[in-house]
Amino acid sequence: MKDKTPFLWMLVFVPALLCCASTQAEEHRATRLGSPATRFAPPLVTPEDLRARFRDETLKPDIASILNQWGWKGNLEDLHRAALTSEITEVKIPVGTRMPFMASRHDGKPLCLRNVLWAGQDPIPAYAFTFFSKGRRYRCVTPKPCSNFFLEDLGAPVLALACNAPAEVLVGRPVKVCLTLRNLGDASDPQTTVTLPIPDGASYLSPTNSTAPSPGQLKWQIPNLASGASYQLCAIFTMRQPGLMLFAARASGDQSDAVQSSCSTRIAGIPAILLEVVDREDPIDVGKEVTYDIKVTNQGSATGTNIRIVCTLPASQEFVSGTGATTVSAQAGTITMEPLPVVAPKAVASWRVVVKALEAADARFKVELRSDQFESPIHEDESTQQY
Repeated sequence: MKDKTPFLWMLVFVPALLCCASTQAEEHRATRLGSPATRFAPPLVTPEDLRARFRDETLKPDIASILNQWGWKGNLEDLHRAALTSEITEVKIPVGTRMPFMASRHDGKPLCLRNVLWAGQDPIPAYAFTFFSKGRRYRCVTPKPCSNFFLEDLGAPVLALACNAPAEVLVGRPVKVCLTLRNLGDASDPQTTVTLPIPDGASYLSPTNSTAPSPGQLKWQIPNLASGASYQLCAIFTMRQPGLMLFAARASGDQSDAVQSSCSTRIAGIPAILLEVVDREDPIDVGKEVTYDIKVTNQGSATGTNIRIVCTLPASQEFVSGTGATTVSAQAGTITMEPLPVVAPKAVASWRVVVKALEAADARFKVELRSDQFESPIHEDESTQQY
């Protein structure tokens, strides 16, 4: 690149007087490339020439010096590796392009010229390749006439992951969980992987989009996740026991930091209480005692709580005694069992009530059960013939 010093002073110093020194003081204007005095390395004819420049051990310290002057935070090995292995394309640098910097030389020493404006008459033919370094994507552009390369920061992918599942589902019913993956960054990620472990106690039914289940987890592969792109990944599970279905998803990319997201679904049991009342003798002589067995069975998958039982005697009967899972008391023909706090699924609680037959009658021993799981009480009557 040919540097016309008097002209640069006019371009640089005068705007500085106009209160723009911080930006304009580093501006350079190039109108011709390829001068042996300022070119970074010999001209390029083929892509292999470009690979040879980055393979040249004598040029590596100068390349490092240029990038250090620019303040680049990437990894030099990533640049050199990409120069030897990445696809190289032909591009043209249009007239009026402002380059972040350009490699040059001054008295043979490597020089980084910042903020270079191409002000020539024609576009510059160049070679270019892209690469990633420390999570950011770059494009290396090298004009053919001079090898005065520069890097363009194309940005970095930034992943975001959200997990969504229903708050509560009945036991045995399907649970659909959806993961929303987004790239909030300003560069694409070549390969993104999303994993979702199968929750403890859950069975995997099917995904709503293509994936291959791995042992204990589901995995999705998303190629070329573009900047601003969004994907929804869903799967369906079920669980046969009440509990908490916890989903802990993770997403990671080739060039982005891993992110995590979690959500959960409470698997609620189904309440089902069976109330049974049986008289142990029927018919019964007047003046004798009759025993009623009361049994409460939790047939459901939800725990029964605050079980309350009240028995009502007909006028033809009189309370004698009561025993069972909780204390039994009686007053004026009403028998009350102390509330039973919990009846686990498939568990049984029982009571026994003894009464005396006072007169001949078709006596109806009435039992009412209430619990936290039912809005309306459960009733059961037992008929006893007294004679």
